[in-house]
Amino acid sequence: MSALCDSTLLGSRCGTTACVIAGRLAATEPSLKILIVESGQHSRDVPIHVHPCRCVEHLAPYATTLSSHVGKPSTHLDGRTPVIQSGRAVGGGSAVNFMMYVRGAASDYDDWEALGNKGWGFNQVLPLLETFTPLSDRSTHGYSGPIQISAGGIDLGFGSQFLNVGSAYDPGRPQVDDSNDFKTANAYSPCYKYIDPVTGKRSDAASRYLYPHSGNPNLKIVVGKRVKRVIIENGRAVGIEYTTDGISCQGSDEPVAVKATKLVVVSAGAFGSPSILERSGIGAPSVLEKNNIDVLVDLPGVGENYQDHFGARAVFYASDETETMDDVWSDPEAIASEYQFSHTRQGSFYHSGMEAIMKVRPTAKQLRSAGPELQSRWERFFQYSPDKPMGTIAPCAGLRFMPLGRKYLGGLYHTLYPESIGSAHITSGEDANSPLDFDPEIISKAGDVAQLALLYKMTRELLRRMPAYRGEVAAFHPKFPPGSPAACRESENPAPIDAPDIVYSDADDEAIAKFHRDTVYAVWHSLGTCAMKPRSKGGVVDARLNVYGVEGLKVADMSICPTSVGNNTYSTALLIGEKAAAIIAEDLGVKTM
Repeated sequence: MSALCDSTLLGSRCGTTACVIAGRLAATEPSLKILIVESGQHSRDVPIHVHPCRCVEHLAPYATTLSSHVGKPSTHLDGRTPVIQSGRAVGGGSAVNFMMYVRGAASDYDDWEALGNKGWGFNQVLPLLETFTPLSDRSTHGYSGPIQISAGGIDLGFGSQFLNVGSAYDPGRPQVDDSNDFKTANAYSPCYKYIDPVTGKRSDAASRYLYPHSGNPNLKIVVGKRVKRVIIENGRAVGIEYTTDGISCQGSDEPVAVKATKLVVVSAGAFGSPSILERSGIGAPSVLEKNNIDVLVDLPGVGENYQDHFGARAVFYASDETETMDDVWSDPEAIASEYQFSHTRQGSFYHSGMEAIMKVRPTAKQLRSAGPELQSRWERFFQYSPDKPMGTIAPCAGLRFMPLGRKYLGGLYHTLYPESIGSAHITSGEDANSPLDFDPEIISKAGDVAQLALLYKMTRELLRRMPAYRGEVAAFHPKFPPGSPAACRESENPAPIDAPDIVYSDADDEAIAKFHRDTVYAVWHSLGTCAMKPRSKGGVVDARLNVYGVEGLKVADMSICPTSVGNNTYSTALLIGEKAAAIIAEDLGVKTM
């Protein structure tokens, strides 16, 4: 049996952007009736969401706080089936991510504006990007926003080791205190986190924007439910239909219909938003007809333009005296013990394992040695955008799911502007819980493969010189040919700073390529599947986030990004939320704070 109620504003999913929109509008106009439907459960005061060190628990097999999207087996991954996660909780990705505070390049947003999106250029969005409590007196950081930034908990010391090695081994690349100024693209810096310096807790969108208004009777959050479709009548969105989420909630799957008197905002992320549009009759006719859906709006860009950042990890043994997160992450008793001392807010309980980061633009020598594929990608994309890093390298103090009794360092490296672009479409017009027809096209372009190879080599040179280094964990490195100088081994000491770099043969390079085909992953920064650009160029929404061909319907989340951004995407999701709240308030005739 379908129920029917009334709401002024409807939002599907309660991720980062939706929390910002709802919170800002509720603060401005408390009488505005807002309903948000979230497939996961509440995150408020839930330890796995609140305490920084427990971020790795979302990766556990029993966790229900992530949605897993299974891609097609890929020849680019030697037949491997990629699995990419997204947040499934109130707060979305901001409630489950690793809290790294990394902002993109100014040109990222100028690129959006160049596609016809007036008002989305860097100078226009900077005031919205400034709404975060600053680290110190810096012109591109704000002072009044709700999001809190800090170094986070105790200083384990491995970040300083990494920075010191960079200074001595790689003196041509600068060291800066803050690489998040939208222009620094080739430097070492401390790694700041979305961790409140006062409480030591995660600084997520739900706790900072949404939950402070939970006492407002006009703001309603429904959890454990999944939006099936938008109800469209005479070319206008008039409501939504939702059903029970298949993972986070057990119960009746009878659909519930909700009317919206003013506006429907789809904010379900790069996977959910195109799926809702397609089940609503908005998308490519070939996709809709295959799923027995009447075509209401011919919009072939829906579900296309899927993008993410690609990454891999190399694992190293650490000396016994190195302070890491290994015990806290791998031993439940250690977690309980650490919690007993968490009142100080200075222990590893309030640490995410990250202390330093390197943004990378390769040197001319590195470009020459990396081969023609990377050289071509550089000349076509990076060369004339000096604020765009090619990738990042960050050491991690320990790794989850590793055998107890040893200590480990993780070398995490990611590309930021992959050339590979995929798609995500529905497989059922009726079942909102059905898996997607998803092809992320991970490392389908040669330039992306070459970037990862260079980042691996750079990561290994840096970490093997850190004082904590005690050799490579061979299972988490390429399988180099017997006798290769690159072969992995344990070591009693780190390599000297002035040791020659490892020389890789053609066979070694093939082993690195094989390693990446076997292990490369997408890093939960999915975007682009409802792109904000002209309809004639595959766009789904205009610059005011209106879905082409439908009145009263907007999309606001990372799916609107027409091109990639060179950052951990939480900051961009917050920006989109702030911008969307201002646009919606203007449309509704109310003034935002």
